Amino acid sequence: MHKSSTTENYVEYINKHILPFIDYTSLHESYNTDDMTYAKGILNSLHEAMIKIYGSEPLSAFDGLDGFVMIPGVVQGIRNNKICLVLLELDLSSAGEHWGTSFICRYGVIPDSADGGMELVAMGMEIGSYNYCYTADISRDIHVDMSNLPDKLKSVLKDFRNHTADLSPKNNRLVRVKTVKDCENKEKQSVIKELRDAEKQPSKPKKEKSSRKKAGPEH
Repeated sequence: MHKSSTTENYVEYINKHILPFIDYTSLHESYNTDDMTYAKGILNSLHEAMIKIYGSEPLSAFDGLDGFVMIPGVVQGIRNNKICLVLLELDLSSAGEHWGTSFICRYGVIPDSADGGMELVAMGMEIGSYNYCYTADISRDIHVDMSNLPDKLKSVLKDFRNHTADLSPKNNRLVRVKTVKDCENKEKQSVIKELRDAEKQPSKPKKEKSSRKKAGPEH
């Protein structure tokens, strides 16, 4: 019998208790304010859920599934300075190697993939190459210097714990993130899911996968 990992449990938890109840319009607007009050509240909710599910800090290669974890974080575009909350995939068995990012933006959770990148462009949310940080305590990450982050990211991490956001079920939406890790072959995996506003848009033919090279973090 397959035993659930803490990463899978975290995904299940935020799918049930957090993602459906975010006001994504307010979140998008919050990104463009100086204090980012609502965005910080959402980040705090995701962080508290991480602590609840993973159980302790610092996180290590013993957490997650084969060392893979999904944790909340923030990115800032290097060229355009755009800010966005994200869900980061890291391989803690490889000193925190970055494997994937899913952006929490105006229309939900969008993966940093070729197709997802085009959706971000269409929504005016293209970030391009970015700096990233996370709320977790990870002592052996050699890829991120938390003491040398851009000022805006430092500011968010400094006081997000002082903010809360209304996550009452009044605006329940079908927004989900999924793990697609194959437990048997241990290949590179993603923690993804794009939001599809299915109730408002008719079905469309499936597009050919774009060859557009995705943007990503710069180390």
